[in-house]
Amino acid sequence: MAESTLIMTKQANDIDGSVKQKAYTFLQKLINDDSAPGLHIEPIVGAVDRRVRTGRVDDKYRAVLFKLAGEMPTYVVHGIWMHDEAIRQARITKFRMNPVNGVAEIIQEEAAAELEPQPERHPAIVEPEVAAPVEEPARPQPLLSVSMAELVELGIDSRLAQRAVQMTDDRAFNALVESAPTWQSEALLALATGSSLDDVRRDLFEAPEEVAAKEKVDAAPEEPVVPGSDQELIAALKKPASRMQFAKIKGADELRRVIEDGDFGAWRVFLHPVQRTWVQKNTNGPLRLAGGAGTGKTVVVVHRARRLAKDRPDARIVMTTFTRNLADDLASSLKSLDPQVPQVGLGENGVHVTGIDALASAVIRSARPGEVAAAAQKMLGTARADVGGRVDKHLWGTVASEVAELPEKLRNPRFLESEYEMVVLPNGIVDEAGYLRVRRPGRGVRLNKGARQAVWKAVARYREEEALQGCADFAEKAAIAAECLKARVADGGHVADHVLVDEGQDLKPSHWMLIRALVGARANDIFIAEDGHQRIYGQKVVLSHYGIETRGRSRRLTLNYRTTAENLRWATALLQGVSYEDLEGEEDTVDGYRSARHGVTPVVEQCSGLVEELDVTARTLKRWIDEAKDSGRSEALAVLVRDKQQRDRVVSGLNERGVAARAVDRGGVGAGGVDEPVVMTMHRAKGTEFTKVVLFDVDPSGVGRTPHGYDFSEEDQADAQKRERSLLYVAASRARDELAVSYSNVFHH
Repeated sequence: MAESTLIMTKQANDIDGSVKQKAYTFLQKLINDDSAPGLHIEPIVGAVDRRVRTGRVDDKYRAVLFKLAGEMPTYVVHGIWMHDEAIRQARITKFRMNPVNGVAEIIQEEAAAELEPQPERHPAIVEPEVAAPVEEPARPQPLLSVSMAELVELGIDSRLAQRAVQMTDDRAFNALVESAPTWQSEALLALATGSSLDDVRRDLFEAPEEVAAKEKVDAAPEEPVVPGSDQELIAALKKPASRMQFAKIKGADELRRVIEDGDFGAWRVFLHPVQRTWVQKNTNGPLRLAGGAGTGKTVVVVHRARRLAKDRPDARIVMTTFTRNLADDLASSLKSLDPQVPQVGLGENGVHVTGIDALASAVIRSARPGEVAAAAQKMLGTARADVGGRVDKHLWGTVASEVAELPEKLRNPRFLESEYEMVVLPNGIVDEAGYLRVRRPGRGVRLNKGARQAVWKAVARYREEEALQGCADFAEKAAIAAECLKARVADGGHVADHVLVDEGQDLKPSHWMLIRALVGARANDIFIAEDGHQRIYGQKVVLSHYGIETRGRSRRLTLNYRTTAENLRWATALLQGVSYEDLEGEEDTVDGYRSARHGVTPVVEQCSGLVEELDVTARTLKRWIDEAKDSGRSEALAVLVRDKQQRDRVVSGLNERGVAARAVDRGGVGAGGVDEPVVMTMHRAKGTEFTKVVLFDVDPSGVGRTPHGYDFSEEDQADAQKRERSLLYVAASRARDELAVSYSNVFHH
């Protein structure tokens, strides 16, 4: 029996649903014994690559493989096609090491013809009406500002380079690079969106010193490599840029996951060199990774947690995020990536995965006698241990109505809650004198002494009522938990060695106080993934105000792996006309944000009312369901709405129209079939992705509307408008392949 090593290409893991089980059986047999009867591993006469083979998956389908000799055979799986197409692919396809940069790549001898851009097949993209149209220049300029010679020096195929430098249209350019080797496609897309040649070389070929050292060990051959040999190709497969496209499959479980999950599971095995760098990167101090929706920030967080756990099995790692649902997704992703990584309780060796508010509650529950009361005394001005209850969500409104001294403009529960969370709690203010002294930069509402005294009276009343009820709000619990942890440091040390935060843009000041208190200043202490454009819950926060300094240790990801270029363009258009800030207080931009995938144009339909909009949505879903069944593909479909009331009405309306839609609230989305679309709020959809999405009752021309309750200052109104845009951006960017938008504004009237 001759066992084999299996290398999957990124393209090969997207297998037709009707043949997935047979593909798994074929590839598992190939791993165990490539001479097994029934595999029919055969060379192709007249092929451009002597290494190419085809294998029998079933009567209709064959796999195209490249066989590399070694201590045990290595098979690189190019893809699975119907018989005639597989033979054609095998004849024209070549597996090689790029002669310029040493990256492994698959090219086609017929690429010259196939790289011709296809004619426009879709209508122009319908974008939100958020900015005046920009007049087109009389003579379109090339998308690339580099020469063909410079591209060839980088390692780009000369035929591809010749066409790329002539391109002036985004869609034609995307179509051109779509069939190129993964690293070449990424390099050209980066250059077209503002990256320099040096940027591309750094990101694809020049890993930082500590990462390069590990890659060198991983890639080091046991013996000198002969140029042009199979061993040279095997070594090339281990380069960071090669690993964007090629991945070694380790065991039957991983093979099954790769095949069953298809493109949705590609994140487990295919990492961009920049992602891999930030998984491996070691620094003294916090790291911050920014990037738009779908750029793989969460992928880096999960892979990094695994890497830290593997490097030091005794490490205590905390992985946290803003909501319980997102935390559940992180835990599921970590288990899917590596079931061997232990998921444990707080303070234990392994990875503790939790939502940030659940984390605060866990710290309080585990506190020693007297710790909570002492912490409450310091943060709330009252020594009490009964902080476990949940606060009535209307308490700030009740307080506002009871404090007669409050000016009318400040008699607003949103303002009082914001002032409390952004000023009072972070500064540990426990009396009126402290509030009269504190600085309030960036708060928008200017307060004279009388107004401050009235606000403090409301704060004191709020705290009195909480004490009577034996409760504390989530922000207070985080602040109390942070104080408990600080008190333990002197005799017990910190409870974590590494903390990883996903969706950091939504965390509040007291959350960051808790994060800082979990872990001491040390190597790889805090890792943060964030996107200022996806801030849909809290207000602007600057990390350095809470003892977390990331300047000089930050990076922004710009390549979108989830959505098509068409969906991405529609989603980012929602953000036009306003500026956003990151957690360092600097402007956050979508410049250079790009997708390597090409698809259909988003469709926007205006309806006369709710009945017509439900009719349109039902027809869209039925069409998608039929298309998925006809193709044999497993697709996830979703309808995203603004609130739970709207969700329930939409579910009912779709069910009446023959669509078996189901509502999703707390808990996982589940693995419903393609004929069971889910309906959820846009907030609940945060962190999810679907094959196709309907945005229900979203008027693109109304993205600048101000939500109710923010009329106490122009700054807060503007920030609320940003969060409204961000919410729609989050919703639109959930769609991988197709996005449909409908509106009648019936719920807004």
